[in-house]
Amino acid sequence: MALDPWSYAEKTRNEYAEQAALFMWANMAANFGLLQANDRESYILPGYARRCYMERGGPLLPELRWLFAIKNAGHGDAIRGAMSKAEGVKAGVPDVMLPVPARISVYNAYYHGLYIELKRLKSTRGAAGKTSPVQDDWSDYLKSAGYAVEVCHGWEAARNAILHYLGK
Repeated sequence: MALDPWSYAEKTRNEYAEQAALFMWANMAANFGLLQANDRESYILPGYARRCYMERGGPLLPELRWLFAIKNAGHGDAIRGAMSKAEGVKAGVPDVMLPVPARISVYNAYYHGLYIELKRLKSTRGAAGKTSPVQDDWSDYLKSAGYAVEVCHGWEAARNAILHYLGK
């Protein structure tokens, strides 16, 4: 069974599934265009995205090939946590980074890149995710250093933040 970002995120509604769904969408948008990335059929039917891009076109978002996830501290057992800390992993750093400079005319601001702290949506199992004080400190610092920072509840909010950042 093929999975699209919407179905994948809905399975567990945790931050990991939301992040994986965001990267599914970003990969499709970078390679086959925005129209295909927002069409569920592109993920389900083999060859559909390529065929539609050849027929309809649509804007490619090659900048998204630079989108990457950031390993965060604090997951796993004490040994993995200590190893991550020794490797330089920091708690509170946002989950995703797009290292593409952009000028956002609405704010008349120029940014070095976009950081996204991805939180889960409110679900039947609990409230929506909230930022911690250490995450707020990182956000404040990154903004002061010239980066755009967004806290997004769910992968679709993150997708929208990326599109807004890129002026799409």
